[in-house]
Amino acid sequence: MHLGDSPAGMKLLDQAEKFVHESDLGILLHQRAFILWQNGRLTDALRWFEAAEPHLEANGPDWLYAGLFLNRAAVWRDLGELQRGLASIERAIRLYEAIGSPLLQAKARHAEALILLDLGEMAKALQAFDLLRVQYRQYAPELESFLEGSYADALLYVGMYRQAAEHWADAIAALRLAGDHRSAAIFEFWRAVAAFEDNQFELATVWAKRAMDSLYEQRNEPMAFLARLLILQGQFDSRTEGFDFADKVSRLCVALEQRGWTMRLNQAKILAARARIRAGDLEGIETALDENQAGPGYEALAEGLARHLARAELAEARGLDPMPELQAGLDLLDEYRMTFGSVEFQAGVSALGVQLASRGLTHTTNHGTPSDMFRWAERCRAQALRIPPVKSSAESDAREALGRLRQARQLLWDIQVEGGDATEALGRVQSLEEEIRAYDRAKPGPGQQADRVVPEDLHELAESRGTVVISLYEVGGFLRAVLAGGAGLKHVRLLPLADASELERRLGADLDALGKPFKLPPRLQSSVEGSLRRNAAALAAGIWGPIADYVGDSQVVIVPHSRLAWVPWPLLPQLRGRPMTVSPSAEAWWRAVHRTRATGPALVAAGPGLSRAGGEIETVAGLYPAANLITAEHSDPELVLKALDGASVAHIAAHGHHEPDNVLFSRLDFGLGPLNAYELLGLDQPPGHVVLSSCDLGRSTVAVGNETLGFTAALLHAGTSTVVSSLGRVPDDMAAEMMIEYHRRCAAGATPAEALAAVGEHRPWHPFVAFGA
Repeated sequence: MHLGDSPAGMKLLDQAEKFVHESDLGILLHQRAFILWQNGRLTDALRWFEAAEPHLEANGPDWLYAGLFLNRAAVWRDLGELQRGLASIERAIRLYEAIGSPLLQAKARHAEALILLDLGEMAKALQAFDLLRVQYRQYAPELESFLEGSYADALLYVGMYRQAAEHWADAIAALRLAGDHRSAAIFEFWRAVAAFEDNQFELATVWAKRAMDSLYEQRNEPMAFLARLLILQGQFDSRTEGFDFADKVSRLCVALEQRGWTMRLNQAKILAARARIRAGDLEGIETALDENQAGPGYEALAEGLARHLARAELAEARGLDPMPELQAGLDLLDEYRMTFGSVEFQAGVSALGVQLASRGLTHTTNHGTPSDMFRWAERCRAQALRIPPVKSSAESDAREALGRLRQARQLLWDIQVEGGDATEALGRVQSLEEEIRAYDRAKPGPGQQADRVVPEDLHELAESRGTVVISLYEVGGFLRAVLAGGAGLKHVRLLPLADASELERRLGADLDALGKPFKLPPRLQSSVEGSLRRNAAALAAGIWGPIADYVGDSQVVIVPHSRLAWVPWPLLPQLRGRPMTVSPSAEAWWRAVHRTRATGPALVAAGPGLSRAGGEIETVAGLYPAANLITAEHSDPELVLKALDGASVAHIAAHGHHEPDNVLFSRLDFGLGPLNAYELLGLDQPPGHVVLSSCDLGRSTVAVGNETLGFTAALLHAGTSTVVSSLGRVPDDMAAEMMIEYHRRCAAGATPAEALAAVGEHRPWHPFVAFGA
């Protein structure tokens, strides 16, 4: 069975039964139940486990009697009977404790953690996984690949599909190497699920077919049917399904039910219903969608979201309003998001509602008012920013781990400077970062979020401040803007999003070239600057031209589409010299405007390696009475973090690093180590106004759910109202010159947007942007 030939295993058991002594019969019956479970025959497996139980209770062996409850718990889990599964595994744990087997206890705790994960107890499950990794490495390293699969499950449940796929890929390779083809095939199925959810339909089909072929070969028909169902679901979402698609899905549902399989069965039925709706076959369709799945956890959530989406599609097919169903689905997702304390998880969860959000945005654009569009655009972005930080980085265990990480990074830096082999030091850094991430991910959420803002109230606020809010989103391949603060709320269609995204890419390349640490030859410098001007003008023509009359001379707040997150907006001709800010959402801007700002002493700090930082920070510090001045040679990240808490304004001249694959460890470099973005979330009273005068920490990574993460985003999430940072590298002399003038204007009473606009008006290019409000 382990090698993938279950029928041969069952045949051997049948032969062995003729010779087995009565006292050993429980072992054989348990083996039969186990193989049936492993091949998806769940109700048959339960029957044989029940037959084995009295024999094992009477005759032992004790470890297998305990194992019966462990394995039966897994069957109940596959059937969706989670409370029964939990009761069974708790019985197994008690029995293993009595026997005194650390490894078997660990395996039982693993099964318990998986059920807790299914029940929505993510924090408890992740804490258990971390403990299990230590135990497996001590007692059974070969089982660690199963733990990789468990971590992948957790990441899938929060929409972090690509990270989940990486864990499954590692686990599949290890299982194939060990000869465990059955487990490898099941993990291949879940690898396909991750690719499908990430809209990588071709890749999902490749993995699903690989899993399906292997599962059929092993006679595991139910799981093979699920792999086949996943292929069909990819065809449906990519609109390549055939005319008899609904019948194909319905036949698979019947086959699963006949085999007593319930996992994902209701989702399959919902898919069949959606196929009938798309085909116009609406008779009796309500029956398939009336059932409501109750209970916590990801599978119940996924089913609920799919049912709301199907009901919305049915409403549209009948000419009715789909919005109540779409709204209910995203409300369900809001409740789920609040259970997580990790910003990464909060952001990733948004991916689970992409189809609902996209359909709502399309419907309101085609049939609604500008107010409807504005409201729905806000449901599609920056949802994580509505949840208050859990501040796990301020806890003692996290602080200790962060201290070790600083030391490890400093050692890594020293080795790299000396040209030595940094492999071991790099591994140590990565290991500590994973430890801190695991600690953060295991934290439960606050269970609360900020209230929604009514578009009319937001329009009134913008109008009172002489500001126009420009909210950009996409429908039908075109970039669109919903405008507030001028002559009423207004919707305008702009250029194709693909064109705008390409211009953003070119502008980014131009900025990177101009920000090189070495001076470009004059002709090349002139060529790059010319390219930047042309690309900025082209983007302005597509975006600004259609909205220029509405905006007039007003200040602006731009809420960009996620694919335009790196646009250097101040370089657009119509925005040069105009006060403007960039905000993750209109609601985030609203909250930043109304937030009570810190009033403590200013912080002015420098890190090492900047040629003019000393003069820059001394001049800036002189503009603010009683400022805390931290020079490069005395720059300790712990002191900087302490001085940030409660500061009215903070100016930091330090090199930094945006880590697109590990955004919580984007960082600023100081003399005694880095200050990580993750640490900012632990501030009790974040500074109201932060300026990062070097590096490119205005950049962000867009998560699967179109949420932005990075150093600047972490400050905004922590509660800072305004962050001035760069979208590209900044030559030291330009940064120092601009920032001194900028702070002089701020100290004289200008707002950050006004000061940056005035400073940048007569410079041919600069990459600084004011984020927030």
